[in-house]
This record gives sequence, C-alpha cells and structure tokens, in this order.
Amino acid sequence: MNVKRTAGALLLLLASTICAFGQEAGLTDAQIVGIILVANQAEIAAGQTALRRTQSRSVRFFANRMVDEHGQVNQETAGLMQRLAATPQRSGFSDALAQQSYDDLARLNAVEAHEFDQAYLDREVIFLQQLVKLVNTFIRSTTNAELKTLLVRSRPSFIFHLDQAHRLQLALERPGFRR
Repeated sequence: MNVKRTAGALLLLLASTICAFGQEAGLTDAQIVGIILVANQAEIAAGQTALRRTQSRSVRFFANRMVDEHGQVNQETAGLMQRLAATPQRSGFSDALAQQSYDDLARLNAVEAHEFDQAYLDREVIFLQQLVKLVNTFIRSTTNAELKTLLVRSRPSFIFHLDQAHRLQLALERPGFRR
C-alpha cells in the first residue's frame, strides 16, 4: 500500500513540476542545459540509491545503466558548454526539478526494503516520462544546433530507459518474478 501512496505523491510532484514548466515561457538555451543537467543528475542519484538498496539483479543492472548513461549525457553536455564558452543557468523549472529529485530520494530512502524496487521503478517510469516530454519540447525550442543534436541523440536512450523501467515494473507485479 505504501508503494501506491508513494506513486501518488510522485504524480502530484510531476503535475506541479509540469505546471511550473508551463509558467516558464521562453527558456534560453543555457536554462535548457541547466534543466537537462539537473534531470540527469536526478537520475544518477536515484540510480545510486537503487544500487545501495536493491537486492534484485535486474533492478541493479538497470540502475547501473542509468548511472552510467545519464552520467555520459552530463559529460557530453558539460563538454558542449565548454566548447561554447557558456554556463548553464538556473531557472524556476530547474529549481523545481532539483527539489523534486531531493524529495524523491528522501521518499526512496524511507521506503521499507521489501517495497524499494517497486517504489524505485514507479519513480523511474514517472520521471522518465517527464524527461522524454521535456526533451521533445527542448528539441523544438532550442536555437543552438549542437544542443539540438545532443538532445536528438540522447532522446532514444531516454525512451529506451523508460521502456526498460516499465517492463521491470510490470515484471515485479508478476508472481514468481526472478530477481
């Protein structure tokens, strides 16, 4: 039952974050980069939490992949910013996303061990859905060709992560799931 409450709380946070994004019209490329960095860091932090807490080989493999691949995107983004001699900028949306990540981690750390995998995967599905929507929006709105290329290249990976999280989430619900 706690997992359902956690998922409900995550949905409320997602809705409030999307509302904050809707109020944030006309983000600059530097603000978009700031949001992408925060989102990837949130995925890395959640993955590291899962690596510490899960007993499931499947969830461990997934979390390890999340840490590695989102870390790689952050490295590519930092390299892009260095080449452009630009600095990522904070925005109301990046601040809300950072707070959401902090709250997500607190909730994940508070979940009992036997409910952790489900709570982590519920969080991943919700967060990755949000990330894919953001990337779709940012691809259309960015003015920098290199940033657009980075987003277009990263998008299939984020979609794949969402698909994996959803499949693992469904597998956990099946009786006899081998961990």
